[in-house]
Formats: sequence, C-alpha cells, structure tokens
Amino acid sequence: MYKVVHFSEVEEDLYALPDEVLNEVFEYFEKYKTDPFKYSSKLYNQGDLNLKGYRKTYIAQASYRIVIHIENNIVKVVEVVVVGKRNNKEVYKAAHHRLND
Repeated sequence: MYKVVHFSEVEEDLYALPDEVLNEVFEYFEKYKTDPFKYSSKLYNQGDLNLKGYRKTYIAQASYRIVIHIENNIVKVVEVVVVGKRNNKEVYKAAHHRLND
C-alpha cells in the first residue's frame, strides 16, 4: 500500500479544476494507493524541462495531467507534484519549477 502526499501548491491546482476533472483526480489518488505504476507512465525530458524519474497520468480525455514521483523504498510514497492542463506544456513547466525552487 502506498501513501499519497502532495506538494503544497497542489491544493491550488485542485481548487482551479472543474468539478468533473477534480473527481477524476481523486479517483486516481485512490488508485495510486494500490499500484501507482499501473495508472501512470514514465515522463521523460520535455524539451529543456528535466522530468526524468517522474511519471504522468492522463486525465479528462488527455487534456490534463497529474505528475507524480514514486518512492518505492521501505516507505512507499506517491508524491503528487502538480495537476494541470497540458496546453503548451504548462503542467510540465509548473512541475519543473516546483522541483527546482
């Protein structure tokens, strides 16, 4: 069983989501508790944004993304970095910014 945690900024991300997208996000947060690898795919560098080692989940017909990091050591943790729209890689830019500040 994995514990799902998130960056503090994710609360703002969630607040900005439409209700139907928010519901889907919470469904994935629950799924991550059992097998986050099953519900996400590897995320590679996005141009000059180094996100290697992180994973993504497509939501809302692939117009939004959840970016996560999985700690699979003694304590199993899924850390949610960002939730947002994919438009112009804005979700990946936000993830890169949060990881490098």
